[in-house]
Amino acid sequence: MKIGTCRGLDDFEAIKAAAEAGVDYYECGFGNLVNLDEENFQKAKNLLEEYNIPVFAANSFLPGDLKVVGDNVDYKALEDYLDKGFKRAKELNVKVVVFGSGAARSYPDGYSHEKATDQLAFFLKEYASPKAEEAGCTVVMEPLRFGESKMIHTVKDGVEIGEKSGKNNVLGLADLYHVYGNDDDIEEIASFNGKVYHSHIAEPVNRTYPFATDSDEVKAIYKAFISALKKSGCETISIEARTDNYANDIKNSVNFLREII
Repeated sequence: MKIGTCRGLDDFEAIKAAAEAGVDYYECGFGNLVNLDEENFQKAKNLLEEYNIPVFAANSFLPGDLKVVGDNVDYKALEDYLDKGFKRAKELNVKVVVFGSGAARSYPDGYSHEKATDQLAFFLKEYASPKAEEAGCTVVMEPLRFGESKMIHTVKDGVEIGEKSGKNNVLGLADLYHVYGNDDDIEEIASFNGKVYHSHIAEPVNRTYPFATDSDEVKAIYKAFISALKKSGCETISIEARTDNYANDIKNSVNFLREII
């Protein structure tokens, strides 16, 4: 499996530290692609090229005020946002866009869950998938913890909404922190052959970097998660975690993951 890191495109020190840690790729925020000024975008692009780090993925797909469900979906604003982001995604040769964005896909209390699901599938089919396809990207649906979103809480949920969209470039994602927090079935991930296209990892309780543990239980969780991913056909895993010392933690985490993958 290839190991990546989730950091901002404008975090130039992180790009250098990621290179020194030996990551296989970078995962930035999709909002970076939309909002970063041209000077800093080009600076990041040049630095990544200098260190030979591809930008494989972009997460945090939509801001919270760009709703895709509910009574006030602004499709023109969504289209404008996607055009900006996917233009730069194509320039960087990004391959995966991670659709977490809990606020964007949450609906008001009392709103029909079935209607919201239909709206999300419509957005994926008519907007996200075609724009992604033009840029050479796959959209992966990220399940979030209960409380972060009113829909898509399990890996199965993410796979199923991709199937409901009817688009081959809308697939699933598995994130260990969310899987563990929602008591999702790690072993079931192995059954989604070809449907789990990307993954995230962090310490499952505190969401810290996945290396600093003496717990055999936590190490077993890491190994079970990675084993299930491999069986599903997933080939990429990004470290998405909290840190007060990125350069140290990314290096130690990459080394730790290389040992168990």
